[in-house]
Amino acid sequence: MTTTLTTPLPTVPRAKPARRPTTLLFAYGATLNPEHIMVRLCQPKIRAIARLPAYRLGFHGHSEVWDSGLETLVDEPGAEVWGVLYELSATELDRFDAWQGVKLDGGGSYFHYPVQVIDENGQLLDALFHRKTEMGPQQPASRDYLDFILAGARARGLPARAIAVLEACTAVQARYPVPKMNTDIKALASKLSCAC
Repeated sequence: MTTTLTTPLPTVPRAKPARRPTTLLFAYGATLNPEHIMVRLCQPKIRAIARLPAYRLGFHGHSEVWDSGLETLVDEPGAEVWGVLYELSATELDRFDAWQGVKLDGGGSYFHYPVQVIDENGQLLDALFHRKTEMGPQQPASRDYLDFILAGARARGLPARAIAVLEACTAVQARYPVPKMNTDIKALASKLSCAC
């Protein structure tokens, strides 16, 4: 006689695995654009529209992709910058960090910078943003880059005063067609699915 083997039933109910903690990432600039974030994270959960007091959007260094100054947040008392809070799992944050060149020891292009932001209901929330490690010289955004940022800000429903601040930023024409994507990025983007 042949015995059929089956998975034994648990004798006591199994405890549900603890939910892994999430991180609130304050997204600003190009990371607001759904097209941009789709390549990196697919569709991250948006927790809130929020503002960060005492900072403004600045453009420093140079992006070959956009032939533009590269966005970062700059300390400025009395100013504020608007963005959205992405609620990211540890895996999503790791993936986004890798793409942005974040190293926790400060040796990458960006690093985590903890802040408190204020959501539309006036609630203070702990978050972090990606801060540029080396600022480099201040340079204007290219017209295409700023338009891409503006498209993201509008798509995320940022308030009119936040849009007006972006529209007032200085922009110049890129010297070549942008965005200039390298082959690796194109290949990765074409292989990504939104099953994450």
